Amino acid sequence: MNELARNITPGDPDIAAVGALAGDPTRARILMALLDGLRLPASELTRICGIAKSTTSQHLSMLLDSRLVASEKCGRHTYYWLASPDVAHALEAMAAIAPRTIPTSLNTVRRHDGLAHARLCYDHLAGQLGVTITDALCRMGLLCLSPDGQLLVEARAWDAQQPLGITTSAVPRRRHLARGCIDWTVRRPHLAGALGAALAQRMFQQEWITRPVAGQRAIVLMYAGKAELISTFGISETELADVPCRRGT
Repeated sequence: MNELARNITPGDPDIAAVGALAGDPTRARILMALLDGLRLPASELTRICGIAKSTTSQHLSMLLDSRLVASEKCGRHTYYWLASPDVAHALEAMAAIAPRTIPTSLNTVRRHDGLAHARLCYDHLAGQLGVTITDALCRMGLLCLSPDGQLLVEARAWDAQQPLGITTSAVPRRRHLARGCIDWTVRRPHLAGALGAALAQRMFQQEWITRPVAGQRAIVLMYAGKAELISTFGISETELADVPCRRGT
């Protein structure tokens, strides 16, 4: 019997098994390191976790067996990533209800502030920037919150306005069009799903946002991108006041 097996009612989801996997501090750190959709080699995950290579391999093997993580061998290295957007959604939801740890250094404070301002959550925008754009889309009538708190897309309105040239028919239909993901730093929903991913991708393509440090989740809003967001989505300067901006080179 699997060491993570639990006594549950037949047919019920085995939440305890997933909780046991994510409950280990090292595995939790590996999962959070992969939360922005990057594909990282075991050596990088070993560096992030500060543990022995053999220990990282053991934890990755458990995550692969549970299908929380996927992998692919490329040359001498094997790369790992979160197995699906659903895994990322679950991790962000757990982070929203998890107790906060106390920063122990200035670098830790800066890292947390950067994530809170703007970051990627798997393949969509999160943090203050992601929530601000989601709020603007709701004001435009393109998204709405259902009575039970779910974020829904108004498909006709969306396709009529085509934000950033994106239509509901042009995105992959193998996943939710729109999904509310409770932001663990802002504690309100940001837009996930196919439309959220498409918006983030388009903003990277148009160089409105950039990833200042390769391999890190925090992103930076460019000054040109800030002007475009204000113009396109009717976002105010005040709403973006706390989001760091960078001038293009």
